[in-house]
Amino acid sequence: MNSQDVANMLLSYSTLNRTPRNEMWVALETAALRVARDMNSQNLANALWASATLFTLRDVEHPPCYAAMWDLVCGLKVTDFSGEELGMLFHVHLMHHLSSSSGSVEVPYPAWSMVDAQDAWMRNVRDGITVSRSHRALASVIGELGIRHELERVTGDGCFSMDIYLPEYDVAVEFDGPSHYYHSSASSSSLNASKMLRTAKTELRDCLLAKQCAKVVTVPYFAFDECNTPEKRRAYVREKLAKEAGVEGAKNKEDPAAAMKAAAGKQAKKAVVESGSDSDGGGSGSGSGSGGDDLCS
Repeated sequence: MNSQDVANMLLSYSTLNRTPRNEMWVALETAALRVARDMNSQNLANALWASATLFTLRDVEHPPCYAAMWDLVCGLKVTDFSGEELGMLFHVHLMHHLSSSSGSVEVPYPAWSMVDAQDAWMRNVRDGITVSRSHRALASVIGELGIRHELERVTGDGCFSMDIYLPEYDVAVEFDGPSHYYHSSASSSSLNASKMLRTAKTELRDCLLAKQCAKVVTVPYFAFDECNTPEKRRAYVREKLAKEAGVEGAKNKEDPAAAMKAAAGKQAKKAVVESGSDSDGGGSGSGSGSGGDDLCS
């Protein structure tokens, strides 16, 4: 395997959040050690991101050439890397410092990593902010439950954007659409939740966001779509927030449909009472008038 083959193989395993079998990992380590010096900027960014991802999510030890690859990065100029590659390098930096796993390798960072690479990452965060129809639908349900929330709240350090943030509970709610999953069985054409696996980037997002707020709650698109009535969606979101984040306030909020029905009932009752009052008042007036006529006569 050449340097590109090694980098691509590492990237494939890490993107799918899969751990290589022992013999495959030994082969990759051996090949990476042999070809690391031949890696260009793209291969270095891919291999470093892949190694850090596998270490963070799967506790796979860094290859022996991990520190050497960082030495190579330090020997390059910032202009040797694309914006995407700079973002990947800063993502690795975040994994080193924010993940629950502590790095077992001391690595040097280039002087520009905390300036240009960080700028590339944060620019991608800003440019990547979009609100889909499903995203708004979930936010609408949370609002119906009486929970104060904010759409696309950027964290204080500017490194992450939360789909929906619940400020009173310090909870991030992420709506995970199809791009956050892949099917574990390529031959299956039907949607089977048990075979839907989350991508590494999605797992990393949750791992790193968990260091920024009290809780992270994820809502899979296929689970949300199964709730095909407003009542089912409210019940699903209410239970999920209460169970996973302790958002007990969601349990006590009256169902909007029930509240509207009750309000309509009260309004109808009030209308009947007022109608009855008007009829009684009209009859008394007529009687008084008739009595007056009778007296006059």
